[in-house]
Amino acid sequence: MTKKRLRLPTEPSNVFGGNPFESLGSEGLSSLPKSKQENSDTKVIFSNTERMGKGERIEVRREKSGRGGKTVTTIRGFPVRISHDDLNRALKPLKSSLGTGGGWRNDQLEIQGDQRELVCEWLSSMGFKPVLAGG
Repeated sequence: MTKKRLRLPTEPSNVFGGNPFESLGSEGLSSLPKSKQENSDTKVIFSNTERMGKGERIEVRREKSGRGGKTVTTIRGFPVRISHDDLNRALKPLKSSLGTGGGWRNDQLEIQGDQRELVCEWLSSMGFKPVLAGG
């Protein structure tokens, strides 16, 4: 006698595509806490006293030297009156909108990639008058 093999049915099943959580109810569950959403609409605008003084200028330039061939946009010349914390708070939405990284190095701000035009628009919207420097 030969053994019969157990085979899976090939007929279409009504169970496929059903929701396995359909019979579960939400009664007795506590409500979930609302997530803290940061105020991303908060735009940092510096006052006239914090902006540029006579003889000060913000230079925006593209650099590649000493970075393994990678292009970086550097911003230098921020007034000393503005703290790094305020500038970091203003920098976060810029990095998010550009989809790039960046940070501080040697008292200059570095943004990954060639982002000169967008950085100049960002600085202008904050009340500064940036200058494109270098080639």
